[in-house]
Amino acid sequence: MPNEIKNAERIMDSDPDSALHILQHMHTNSMMLSSSDRAFYGLLYFQALDKNKLTLQPDSLINYSLNYYQHSNDRSRLALCYFYKARIYKNAQEYDQATELYLKALDNNQDKKNFTMLGEIYADMGYICFLQDEYKDSREKYQLAADCFNRGGKFVDASYKLLDIGRTYYAEKKYKTAQQYFRKALLQTKDSILCGAAFQEIGVNYYYAKQYDSAQYYLRKSMQSPSTGFNYAIRCYTLADLYYNIEKFDSAYLYASVALKHPSNFYTRRECYRILANTEYLKGDFKQMAYFMTHFQSFTDSIRRIESQTKTTVLENVHNTSQAAGKTKQYLLLLGWILPIIILISFLLVYRLRYRNKGKEQELQQVEQKLSQNRSLLNEKQSLLKSGLIQKIEEAKSLQASVYKISTPAQREAIDKELYNNCLHINDWSKFSSLMNHTFNNLINFLENKYPDITHKEITWCCFFLLDIPTPKVLLLLDYKQDSLYKMKQRLVQKMNLKSAIEIDNMLKEITEGK
Repeated sequence: MPNEIKNAERIMDSDPDSALHILQHMHTNSMMLSSSDRAFYGLLYFQALDKNKLTLQPDSLINYSLNYYQHSNDRSRLALCYFYKARIYKNAQEYDQATELYLKALDNNQDKKNFTMLGEIYADMGYICFLQDEYKDSREKYQLAADCFNRGGKFVDASYKLLDIGRTYYAEKKYKTAQQYFRKALLQTKDSILCGAAFQEIGVNYYYAKQYDSAQYYLRKSMQSPSTGFNYAIRCYTLADLYYNIEKFDSAYLYASVALKHPSNFYTRRECYRILANTEYLKGDFKQMAYFMTHFQSFTDSIRRIESQTKTTVLENVHNTSQAAGKTKQYLLLLGWILPIIILISFLLVYRLRYRNKGKEQELQQVEQKLSQNRSLLNEKQSLLKSGLIQKIEEAKSLQASVYKISTPAQREAIDKELYNNCLHINDWSKFSSLMNHTFNNLINFLENKYPDITHKEITWCCFFLLDIPTPKVLLLLDYKQDSLYKMKQRLVQKMNLKSAIEIDNMLKEITEGK
């Protein structure tokens, strides 16, 4: 390995700016490196860019490193490649693709001792969940990030995650709980940047709680502290919105204009243009108002595109399901090799017993009976393995096809129940409702809130309908007969104040489509 790469790796944590300078100096000669050195060079280069909070470019470098380590046995470096590639997508607001790569980075982090990388992955995923209004999942990710940072000795970074957790609470209008986390972060460190961020969040929390005097005090206090990232723009925007609400329109206009001059995300910029457009409208300057409204609409369209992306919780559930299915396939392949060997050994044993004990027919029958029992146990084990798959319903069905064909009707019912329960967690209402809420636009929460008399069984039927589960399977899973199912649907019509069962179908589809 060239000395430049060795030196950059050695000082990466202590002097990332110097490491970046070394790597940039040898950038023009990087094409002359061996494949392994070039791959490691690209990984270190992106690591240095990230530590210096610079734009992660060019992506051709990390793509080469990622492709190389995908075909090597160094999964730790492969995990880092997935992580930095994910950050490229995160910075481009392509959160679904970023999430998939973060999950792959977690899968390939074998030793689980790179606490800094783990903390940053969980923090990024928590941020994405927060933007997607998945506040509970966001808190869980932020807490994991804080734990990793503490274990890695990054105590200031862990304190920042307390601020992020508090932010999820004021987003849910739990202002007192949010305040506790902000105060706790303040007590843990004297870092001036973190203190400024904490004052900022306390001010924003008071603003959302409509305690404007306290909000002004802490927001102004935060502006006296140094800031990083989008924080300064957030402080100015919040003050602008506050002044607009208390009808100090000149101050609102001023702070919104200042916020736009600093780095900020789509949401902040959109809201600043809203304030500017509204103040121009009040002034009667409709031409300038139209100019700001154009920008407001542009950022609104961008945000809608972001919100239309698949949520992190759904992608994570699909990823975990695929991982479990892959492991089960490996077990089945292994069983496919072992079973013929066991059967062959069984036949050899029978042959030797017959040859050596021709006159002992009764003993031979007992041996055959034991062998038959062994085969039954093996078949049952294979059935359990196949029915244990938690992949998508259709994939699970295909894996069970061979056992399903040779089973009795009673066994088929048992297999179907086990199959659907493994895929949908039917017997665990908490997991089932969480999965259905993520899949069908919070369908279960909607039905439980709007129709308090509706039962779990009726809600389960609604989900089965949306999943297009055949009626015979529905009858089996709900333990209904055809006439019982008809009566249940009629009761559901009355509870929902509808005229017919057809309206139930239309209403469920409208809920899932967000109409």
